[in-house]
Amino acid sequence: MALFLAAAVPLAMADLVPGFGALALVGVVAAMALAAIDLRATPRPDAVTVERIADPQLSIGARNRVTLHVRNPFARPLRLTLRDTVPDSFDVDRRAIALPVASGGEGDATYAARPRFRGSFRFGAVHVRLRGPLDLIERQGRVPADAPANVYPDLQEIRRYEVSLRRGLAYDAGQRRARIPGAGSLFERLREYQPDDDPRSISWTATARRGRPIAVEYETERQQRLLVLLDAGRMMASTLGTLTKLDHAVNTALMLAYVGAAKGDEVGLLGFADDVRSYLPPRRGRGQFLRITEELRRIAVTTTESDYRSAFEFLRARAARRALIVLFTDLVDEEASRSLVAAVTRLAGNNLVLCCLLADPELAEVAARVPDSTVALYERVVAREIRDARAKALATLRRRGVHTIDVPSDRLTVATIQRYIELKKRFL
Repeated sequence: MALFLAAAVPLAMADLVPGFGALALVGVVAAMALAAIDLRATPRPDAVTVERIADPQLSIGARNRVTLHVRNPFARPLRLTLRDTVPDSFDVDRRAIALPVASGGEGDATYAARPRFRGSFRFGAVHVRLRGPLDLIERQGRVPADAPANVYPDLQEIRRYEVSLRRGLAYDAGQRRARIPGAGSLFERLREYQPDDDPRSISWTATARRGRPIAVEYETERQQRLLVLLDAGRMMASTLGTLTKLDHAVNTALMLAYVGAAKGDEVGLLGFADDVRSYLPPRRGRGQFLRITEELRRIAVTTTESDYRSAFEFLRARAARRALIVLFTDLVDEEASRSLVAAVTRLAGNNLVLCCLLADPELAEVAARVPDSTVALYERVVAREIRDARAKALATLRRRGVHTIDVPSDRLTVATIQRYIELKKRFL
């Protein structure tokens, strides 16, 4: 552009001095010739190797590191600008990234992607723009890099928990599983046979090896059954921060399933709204945790009213054994509170139920704010009515033997895990 503008000066003076017209033409031709040389010396963008490096399991609402790895196969250095094609539901901190790469070398361009929704998405092509060596032109093209982008609940919280566990800073740091000797099925130890011991407890192999009677002592099994229930109805569709209430609950449910599986409990999952959307019978082991992770990725919030009675009857028909049931739901209006309290009370007849609710800090703020207008007064009255109805429903649940948690979203995971550990420690 500067060369063409420079040629415009003699062109404007061509009417006064005829030779300036020829000078302007020479300038334009020279600029075009230099641009053609620069274009020819600039490699095609699709000749550059670009590889996207990202975690195959992205975490919702968290910063996920994505790296574009570039290899320069040419004998001259390259100056690139990269722009990745990310799903529309991803927020990124940098759209276009400038990257110089030495001749025959490699370089990395890194950005952070923060998904707003769970589910299956796809990355697209990487747009590459190369600057010519004379800085006159840029060549732009696309490098095919289509790849899946599967968004899960916050898996990074599990990695942080594992690090905290190694450092002794985890929720349950310092706790050990109580071993109660008895007529259980888990091996505890070998010991000398006593006269009042049951002869069936003699280990004949150990007796033959040691030359004296040796008895086997077992401990009573304390592994328990944990069922996670997720309400995906309209009550969980509102947003707290950047995530819906269901997304906050799903993140906590994943962490709870991980801790429960690590402690040897049977962990199951039930997702419901107006009908049952997902069900995994309780099982032990890492395989069950991976299945729960996949199911949690697929559970989506709906705008329908939740049918608690139908979901709980479905569960009672398939899980007759007593279990700790952790229910993630919310209470707003009186009608929903009434149906929930009735259904949970029946469920608590042969189970231990922990009802986890998400408190809305904005609701508490509006209820306590001094109104300065008619609209603010109306909002305060409504907020207080919702708060009082919620407190009344929680009090009713507690009177009927249901344990409850009502905390903001940033404290939900820690509060739920600590309450689970407390209930487990008390063998309730």
